[in-house]
Amino acid sequence: MIQRIQSIYLLVAVIAMALVSFRIPVWSLNEELTFALDDTKMFILTITTFLFSGLAIFLFKNRTLQMKLIRLSILMLMVIGVRLAMLLGNDEFVFTLNTYCIAVLVVSFIALIMAFRGVKKDDDLVRSVDRIR
Repeated sequence: MIQRIQSIYLLVAVIAMALVSFRIPVWSLNEELTFALDDTKMFILTITTFLFSGLAIFLFKNRTLQMKLIRLSILMLMVIGVRLAMLLGNDEFVFTLNTYCIAVLVVSFIALIMAFRGVKKDDDLVRSVDRIR
């Protein structure tokens, strides 16, 4: 499990999403910091991404399901990005996004893409060996 580099990438994504969910403020509204815990929709999105990425670490024997969970996590991160863009485009309030949060989300996105590529590479290798037999 931990010998594979994609497990490390998934662990990085899990840690990043845990930070966004509980520790790093996502935005500030009128100089008041807002965490993901304060916004129900954002908290649900970050926790599901956290859970899907964490579950994918332990599904190393089922690569197809692992790839599906990683794809779903990437999709959830894209939804988080769209949600933040929609909040930023709102003219009623003065929102400022936290740059640390954006950086952690980007790191998580890159880690998930690299994990997907690693799992895909493993799957292709196993299928090529099966073809030789």
